[in-house]
Parts: sequence; structure tokens; C-alpha cells
Amino acid sequence: MVHGRHIVALVVCLISIAPWLGTPHARAQAAGQGPIITGNPAPSPEQIHSLIMRAIENQHRDDRALEEYERVEHVITHKDENAEIVTDLTERIVPSGAGNIKLKMSENGVPVPPQLYRTELEFAVKELDLAMHPDDRYSESQAKFERRRRDHAELMDSATKAFRVTWAGRETRSDPTGARTLMKFLLEPDPNYKPINRFAASFQHIHATLWVDETQAQFARLEADIATDIPFAGGVAGKVYHGGHVAMVQEEVAPGIWLPTWFNYEVDGRKFVFPFAIHERTEITRYRRVGPPPQAVEIVRNELNNLTAATPAQ
Repeated sequence: MVHGRHIVALVVCLISIAPWLGTPHARAQAAGQGPIITGNPAPSPEQIHSLIMRAIENQHRDDRALEEYERVEHVITHKDENAEIVTDLTERIVPSGAGNIKLKMSENGVPVPPQLYRTELEFAVKELDLAMHPDDRYSESQAKFERRRRDHAELMDSATKAFRVTWAGRETRSDPTGARTLMKFLLEPDPNYKPINRFAASFQHIHATLWVDETQAQFARLEADIATDIPFAGGVAGKVYHGGHVAMVQEEVAPGIWLPTWFNYEVDGRKFVFPFAIHERTEITRYRRVGPPPQAVEIVRNELNNLTAATPAQ
């Protein structure tokens, strides 16, 4: 069965050679974009290949690191591009070893009541304890998570063969650490590419622009346009309509670790005969390494204990 968000995840998986897409301003706004730097020598095809392969290796490492970092995601959903806000949700994301634990922090700008947040922390402690003493349900969830991780990595590696890469110059862009000079590449579908599965076939419908930090060999930004409809099961199971746009930004959140800080989805389609639309912007902040579950549970438990001690008795 085809799920709208899963389809978008496939598009985002471009950041592999680009999966980057984590979380995207509207239409990858030009804020922070600097002029194309001229007068610099173009890299050779061998240098481009080497840079991309090193960046993919680093992306695999970054993806693994993400499983030990908590963060805060602020997601704003619209009815359609530039339309009224439907939801405005801020959540704390805590990795559990078999996915993520989501703790609601605020909705529509209103913080959740302290008692509700304490209840969420109690749930997080139970889930992290379960990761260390798994029952059948958790073991099944962990197995599914591992399969998704392997599939993601495989799809990312396959993307290196799915596109023809054209160097488009060097460009200065700003981020919280200051101005960075990035290599800019244009990605066009390679007509000779043989998809490894039905999801990888989505690459044939996408045109993208990729920015790479040359010094650290890290994917910094991706903008992808859906040029033609992406059908599933010949269009019977559903399709993503052409004209959609996905963008993503990654930044260095710890020495040598680059993780998503911004996503933007503007995608429409249908699942069987039912239409779906994903028009949302996500900003990701407050990255903090909490480690694997045995380490993370102590951090969350201490926070819960401190919150409980600070709460007046009823």
C-alpha cells in the first residue's frame, strides 16, 4: 500500500546523493544565498566522483549518528502552498533504538500543561527501559526499524547511479556558523539507470539541485522537483503528481556530524482514488547527543525526577 509520506520520503532520499531531505522555507528560499563564485577551476569528473562517494560515506555515518541525537521539531502544516495554517506543532524527538519517541511540547503556540509533559516523560522512560529489556512487541518494532534502515541505505547508494551529475559552480551560502562556500551540482535522471525496486523508479521522475560542502564532503542542501507524475502499480495504487517540490538543509551540529535542520514539502497526489496533500515546513533545532537507550534513559529519568521534585504537591 502506498502512503503519501512514504512517497515523499523516497523523494527526500535523494540526499543520499544528495537522502537529503530530515526537514525543508518555502520553495527553498534564496535567503542566505550568495553569488556564484567565478574564476575557480572546475573539478574533474574523477574529483566529482570522489567527492560524492566520500559525501555518501559521511551521510551513512550521519544517519547512524541521528539515532543517538534528540532534537526539537517545529512542524507547520498548510492546506496548500502559501495557504492558511492547519496545524502548528512542536515536539521533542527522543531516539529509542527502534524509532523515535515524540513528546509534544506545544500546539498552535500554546505549551502543553506541565502535568501532561511529565506524563510524556514517564512514557519515554518506559519505552527506553523496554529497549533494554525487549518484549516481543519491541523486538518486532526493532526488526522493522532495521529493515527500514537497510532499505534507506540501499536506496541512497542506488541514487548514485540514477542521475547524471553536472557541476554548476561554487556558491556562497550562509548558515548559523557563518558563510560557507559550497559546490553546486545539477542532477538529471540517467535514462540508462535500471531501478533496483519500484521505489527507486521514482528517481526517474525527479530533477534536483545539490549543494555539497567541499571541505568536509557533506551534503548541505537539496532541492528536488517532481518533473513527471510518479505512478505506483501503474497508477492503480496511486501516484504523486508532477509539480511537487521538496527541499532540505543539513548543517554541522557537532564536529563532523551534519544533520537535517530544515525541510519543506509541497506535494500532492492520490492513494487509490483518495487525494492526499503534504504541504508542511519543519525546522529542527536543539540537537543533543543522548546516546543509545541505556544512556538516554538516565538523561530522561533524571529530567523526570527533577520535574517531579519541582512540582508542588496537590
